[in-house]
Amino acid sequence: MIIRSYRHSTPAPQPDPAADPLPERKLSCLLDTLQSDSEQWIESVRDLISNERDMQVMIADYLRHTGHYTMVDTEYRVPLPELQARGVRPGSQAFPWENQLSIDVVVELDGHFAAIELKYATATVDCPFTLFGEQMLDPDSQIVKNQAASNLTMYNYWKDVRRIETLADVFPRVDGGVAILITNNRTYWKAPRPDANYANFSMHEGNTVGRGPMTWPAGVAEAITKSHPDFQLTDAYTCRWHDTHIAVKAANGDPFRYCITTITNPKNQ
Repeated sequence: MIIRSYRHSTPAPQPDPAADPLPERKLSCLLDTLQSDSEQWIESVRDLISNERDMQVMIADYLRHTGHYTMVDTEYRVPLPELQARGVRPGSQAFPWENQLSIDVVVELDGHFAAIELKYATATVDCPFTLFGEQMLDPDSQIVKNQAASNLTMYNYWKDVRRIETLADVFPRVDGGVAILITNNRTYWKAPRPDANYANFSMHEGNTVGRGPMTWPAGVAEAITKSHPDFQLTDAYTCRWHDTHIAVKAANGDPFRYCITTITNPKNQ
């Protein structure tokens, strides 16, 4: 078992409200605490994260040690029949997916709940790795690999946002949640070409996504549209990117950066 220690640092810089075209959202006490704690966790990370499951364990452990929550749970499952009983219609544009929800992390405070969904997308890193205290002998072995299909990762990020919107809509005690993506791949924070097939899902700096249909353009392969169907976001969200303090960089020199999106219960707005 690996025991990790964390160093607290100053909270991540907040976006300039004057630069954000969206109205200020009213956050519950739980969401305000969760957003701040999530940013401080990211700011505390110095070592390379191995994978998304590692990220899930790390943030859950950090949140438990803050003492701010009465419960921190991982892989929180919501059966599809329960969603249907609460009015969710699988196969509709509002919720086209026909499987149960497995939320990465759920926290509780004073009888209110919030969800965390995580994404970790990597480009190849340029650093030596050790196994069992020894330098790896095979130079071609990669612990952190280059992950392709950034267009689908962006889709899945906004899908996570929609899933949290849905939970907040049908469970009165769910205040909302946060979606987090950490990556060292510049594709995510750089604007795409206008004809890029993922333009509607782009997460580039300053881009506002949502409040309406999230659709693929004509001509996208049927295999993609079938496994990643169009859907609809209730709210709109502006992407803001911040540097992490992870010392390792991509082979091309790009740093690890993060985007965090806070989703609120419509009744709080």
